[in-house]
Amino acid sequence: MTKQFYDDFSKLPIAKMAQSIADMTYLFNETKVPTSHYKAQLSKGFEEMVEASVSVSLVNTIFNTLQALQKESPKLFYQAMP
Repeated sequence: MTKQFYDDFSKLPIAKMAQSIADMTYLFNETKVPTSHYKAQLSKGFEEMVEASVSVSLVNTIFNTLQALQKESPKLFYQAMP
């Protein structure tokens, strides 16, 4: 099996990973994102990243549930809202 970019990338320190990602981002329509942004994202704890993901998922679930209830019975839905 051939060696891939990820094989070397995964062994880089955070600062070089961030620079590498910034370089790759620039290759897409010359989009400039500061290396510090990627460094901050890569330095976040796993719990913090998962917590943000779960929060977004929970908001989506609540919104979809409320939307379904409103479509099912708009009159009762609005009576139940304070």
